[in-house]
Amino acid sequence: MKAKVIVLILVLSFSVLPLPTAHAQIGAPDVNLTCSSADGSGSIEIDVYPGASLTGTATCIASNPNSYQEKIEIQVQADGLSVAHPGSLTLGPNAEEEFVVTIMADERMAVQSRNLVVTATGTEVMGLPPPNLAEKQVNMIVNIQQFSGIQLDAVDPLVTLGSKVDYNLEYKVYNLGNAMDRFLLEMKESDREDLEDAGFTLVLPIVKVEIDSMVAPTKVRLQIRTPTNYQDWPINSDGLHEMSFTLEFMVTSEFSCNSETSGCNTESVKTTITIVQEASGADKIFTGNSNTSQMLIYGGSGIGIILVIVLFVVLIKKQKSPKQ
Repeated sequence: MKAKVIVLILVLSFSVLPLPTAHAQIGAPDVNLTCSSADGSGSIEIDVYPGASLTGTATCIASNPNSYQEKIEIQVQADGLSVAHPGSLTLGPNAEEEFVVTIMADERMAVQSRNLVVTATGTEVMGLPPPNLAEKQVNMIVNIQQFSGIQLDAVDPLVTLGSKVDYNLEYKVYNLGNAMDRFLLEMKESDREDLEDAGFTLVLPIVKVEIDSMVAPTKVRLQIRTPTNYQDWPINSDGLHEMSFTLEFMVTSEFSCNSETSGCNTESVKTTITIVQEASGADKIFTGNSNTSQMLIYGGSGIGIILVIVLFVVLIKKQKSPKQ
C-alpha cells in the first residue's frame, strides 16, 4: 500500500510540471541579410552610354543564425528595372552564403535614381513551415550615370562669296547625351589665324550653349566678313580672282571634360569658304590669265608675220633697183 502511494505521488508530480514545446527547444527561426555595392558606398552605379554593359551589381550575404537548417527566399524590387538573383537559399545551422543581385538598365536612359529593395525571408525550418515570420530587408540606391554625346552639322559646308561680304556660317548642335549639358564653341586656332591673315573678320557671339538631352538641335552662328585685298590672288579661267579657305568649327561637352575618364568629348566639322571677285584688265594681263595670254600670243604672231612680209618686199625692191 505504501509503495502504491509513492508511485501515485510521483505520477502526479510529473503531470503538473510544464513540458517544453518543440519550438522552445530549438528557438524561434531568424535570418540575417547584408548587401553592399562594388565601391562600398551603398549606391549602385550603372553606365548606359552606347556600348556599355548596362548592368550594376550588389553583393549580398544571407545567414542562418539558427541551430537547424533553414530555407531562405530571396526577393528583389528595383523600381521598374530588370533584376537577376537566386530565388532561394538553403543554409545549414549557423551558415551563410553570398549571392549577387544584378540590375539591368536600358541604353541611353535619362539620368535618374531608383530604389533597390532586397528581402530575405525564412520559409522552411527543417522542411516544415516556420512558426513565425523571419524577414530582413536591405535598401539601396541605383544611380543611372550621365554620359555625353554630340552631333555637329554645318548648314552650309561649302560657301562661295564675294569680296567684302558679311555672312553668317550656321551650325546645328545636337545633345545626344542623357542629361542637360553645356557645350563650348570654338574655331580651330590655326584656321582662324590663316583666315585673319588673309583679311577675314571672324566673330563668335556665343562661346557656350546649354542644351537639354535629345531635343531639337540648337543653331549657333559664326559671323564673318570677307577680305577686301584680293588683287594678289590667282585668276581662274573665268577671269575671276579666286581663293579657297578651310575653317574647322569645334564643339566640346563641358560635362565630359569635368567628369568622364576618357577626357573631353569634342566634335568638329569643316567649312570650305571660296571667295571670287572680278579681276581688272591689267590683273588679267599681268597674272597670265589663259584667255588674255592666248590673245597676246595671237597678236604677237600677227606682228611677226607682218614684219617678215615688209622685210621681203624691201629686199625685192633693192634687187630690182638699177646699179649705180
